[in-house]
Amino acid sequence: FSDIGETMAEVILFSNGQITQLSHLFGDKIMTGSEITSVLNRVGIQDNSHHSTKWRRLEYTFMERQETDKAGNAILRFIQEVLAPVNYVQNPDAFEELRSELNGILSFSGIQYRADGQFEKISVAKTIGDAQKRVQSILPKLRQRGVHGRVLKYCNEELLKENYFHAVFEATKSLAEQVRQMTNLKEDGTALYDKAFSTSAPYLVLNNLQTESEKSQQKGFCLMLKGINSMVRNVTAHTPKIKWIIEESEAIDILTTISFLHKNLDNCQVVKIEP
Repeated sequence: FSDIGETMAEVILFSNGQITQLSHLFGDKIMTGSEITSVLNRVGIQDNSHHSTKWRRLEYTFMERQETDKAGNAILRFIQEVLAPVNYVQNPDAFEELRSELNGILSFSGIQYRADGQFEKISVAKTIGDAQKRVQSILPKLRQRGVHGRVLKYCNEELLKENYFHAVFEATKSLAEQVRQMTNLKEDGTALYDKAFSTSAPYLVLNNLQTESEKSQQKGFCLMLKGINSMVRNVTAHTPKIKWIIEESEAIDILTTISFLHKNLDNCQVVKIEP
């Protein structure tokens, strides 16, 4: 599948349902009407639909071309033209989200679209559950939860590769780095958090530290920072990846917790900075 062309020996056929879903994806979420016309011309697909609605244009055109060719290979060329990685250099997140949704549809034909812009064979999806396994959906889920931007900044590359083990490791390091940037302290881990959030000589405070409740909140926040450091950062730094398998759901929980801590750091007041 490294070269999708007229001479390709493998014949791909899409169901009517798949073609409809592909048409909605490209017509509703990605392309303008003029872009559809331009790409169809470039890949040599004639538009005889006479429809004004974008997705209906694509649906009619794709179905007609597949019926003529007795293959859906022309549709694959269309996909490659629209979702060429070079078109998304400035917006890689959008590329991965679209590729994820696309692969859920393609999985029922036993193919998937790779990050390098090529297709490859996979096992054919038989159920919705099978298809969902092909969908890289963690970034949209994290955005839906309002995960802090610093979390994604530190581990975006790992998330796009579905490398959740190293994603949570990098995200955890972002907490210590943010505290150091706010205080100029050089320590790391437990020593850093104990010094920064001391209740007697703090560098950062969550509140006025006037009441026992306020002091308890400060101590609790410090314990949370130390806890995520011990549970995630220390473990991932010393445990082989094959010994600790982090699934998507667990990664989301961990990253959401780190996000909560970052949001609280943004609310902290700097009361002292290390010279």
